[in-house]
Amino acid sequence: MQEKRLEKKILITNKLGLHARAAAKFVSLTSKCESKFVVKKGKNTVSGSSLLGLMTLAASKGTEIKVQCIGSKAEQDLEKLIDLIKNNFGEEKPLSENIRKEKVIKGIGVSSGYAIGNCILKKTSNLSHSEYNISISNVKNELIRLDKAVKKTILDFKKIINKIHSTKNDVYEEMKLVLEANIYLLSSSSFIKDAKKRISNDLINAEFAINEELNKQFKIFNKIKDDYLKDRFDDVRDVCKRILDNLQKKIFFSKVKANQILVANELGPADLFSESKNKYIGLVSGLGGPEGHFAIVARSLSIPTIVGVKNVLKKLRKNDELIIDGEKGVLITNPTQHTRLFYVKKIEEKKNQEKKLNSFVNIRPKTLDGKKISIEANVDNEDEVKESMKKGINGIGLYRSEYLFMNKKRMPSEQEQFISIRNALKYLKGNPLTIRTLDVGNDKKVPSIEKFLSKSPNPALGLRAIRLTLAFPKIFKKQLSAILRASNYGNIKIMLPMVSNVTELNQTKKIIDEVVSDLRQKKIKIKVPPVGVLIETPAAALISQSLAKNCDFFAIGTNDLTMYTLATDRGDEEVANIYDPTHPSVLKLIKLTVNSAKDNNIPVSICGEMAGDTLFTMLLVGLNINSLSMGISSILKIKQFLNYLSFSEAKKISGEILNDDDNISIKNKLEKYRNYVINNFS
Repeated sequence: MQEKRLEKKILITNKLGLHARAAAKFVSLTSKCESKFVVKKGKNTVSGSSLLGLMTLAASKGTEIKVQCIGSKAEQDLEKLIDLIKNNFGEEKPLSENIRKEKVIKGIGVSSGYAIGNCILKKTSNLSHSEYNISISNVKNELIRLDKAVKKTILDFKKIINKIHSTKNDVYEEMKLVLEANIYLLSSSSFIKDAKKRISNDLINAEFAINEELNKQFKIFNKIKDDYLKDRFDDVRDVCKRILDNLQKKIFFSKVKANQILVANELGPADLFSESKNKYIGLVSGLGGPEGHFAIVARSLSIPTIVGVKNVLKKLRKNDELIIDGEKGVLITNPTQHTRLFYVKKIEEKKNQEKKLNSFVNIRPKTLDGKKISIEANVDNEDEVKESMKKGINGIGLYRSEYLFMNKKRMPSEQEQFISIRNALKYLKGNPLTIRTLDVGNDKKVPSIEKFLSKSPNPALGLRAIRLTLAFPKIFKKQLSAILRASNYGNIKIMLPMVSNVTELNQTKKIIDEVVSDLRQKKIKIKVPPVGVLIETPAAALISQSLAKNCDFFAIGTNDLTMYTLATDRGDEEVANIYDPTHPSVLKLIKLTVNSAKDNNIPVSICGEMAGDTLFTMLLVGLNINSLSMGISSILKIKQFLNYLSFSEAKKISGEILNDDDNISIKNKLEKYRNYVINNFS
């Protein structure tokens, strides 16, 4: 074969240039080639097979060298050398990719836990791309093309249904209904028929026709007043995206590799299931909220998940290392070694803790000397009710009814509220559901309520909670009617927030009586639930004797009680250090409320953060509080702690603490007693 002589300019891009290891790899490659290599830098020329010669060139990063390749296979051999140099001698990525700094991005944690892995990016289907007109002769082919895509989409959904069924997961029934509705939309509704008519009549391609039908559906859904039904448009859009993907024969991650975190601008529940045995260890979505189908499924599958990360795909590159902190709702990109090790430890601690705590699921907690304590949960929705029941709770101590009103332009209907409460009761199987009536105002963003309010100069002290519902009885009666209708399906208790005088309590009881009378006139079967007061202002605590005479139970909301007692906003960094539940004034108000409940023979519970913090457990039990209501993540931890606690000792210690007038001293004592209990079971 004829000898060739080729010359090529090549830029050195690796960080350390032609140092010893890089030069050794250079020589290792050239020695295996038939061709002869000559390397030039400026006026210096060396052999491509000389290690020392290459090193003496001092070709640092950014240096341009000339390489001559002489031989019958010069093209192939030179290409091999170019690849070696362009790939930085196999040492590292180019510096521009290698120096990306750690970033912390805030989102919304919708499924707790931690995950460390590489991101896999799912680009959002563009619903308006590939739109064009077709000729009459192409109509038949376009209809066949759409039919194939629809059949493939139906098959995809059926595979997902089978996949979910095989997991024996609690979310199966709900997801099955959603996916079966999607299949119906594709096989039996007019949606696809109308799209086909557009192809035939308007001479447009299948993508164009699907997009036009989607726009038509959007206009229809946009006129619906019920927000829940209006939100179902997302399901229609998800179906359309899948049809478009199948029209373009896109295959998205049929096999999931180990330790992958799925990232997309928008994710649907079906995205969580692949044909692979592996599952994503974490999920990040640019859009979405805690109540969407996607979030519900993610929680059910226990996959750490963050949503609400705007423009997330623009902030990441394929295979970036990510850390998800589902507890704090943060996404960490390109973590440092220190950060990574911190979360590796967190994951390990969580695994070990879960193994220990799971043994307490079916245990009704009681102290060493036999005092039983009721453990309840604070939740936002029926999905969390179901989740908390898996922890072996005795009921729901705080059901935040306002979640149905949040992030909605229109107020939920009475029927929608009724269905939500009835669903929650179904999961509780006779255990009590304590519903806090609408607790919103200028301090919380609720679009459907904001139109009724003037801007308050001090929202926390303005028209909110019981003040707002008494000011707008139509809203209140609608909610109370939904609660009372649901009372026939389980054990309901009504709790009134931010009551500060007996008049507010009596006015509310009168409205309840009116709603009861109205429902009974309509022959609707109901039970009249107990009505209690949430003690969260100093005023309520100070008149707790009077309130106790006029209600059926107390719950103490320690978060707001601390804030109002100390005139401190814990969200304000400048005064957050003053916010302290161990302040003697707060503890004395709690004790006063407990005594009033005891004097009037009504139960009292704690539903603030103190209930879920082991620092305060001994104090609260010692005050003879029989029920603690907390966030789901704290339930098993508190159960475990209670089983190593002595009630008689707790009473003695709580008395000692209440006689202390120094909050620092109180905190130190609580720490000491907590450590003493922990040492008994660790």
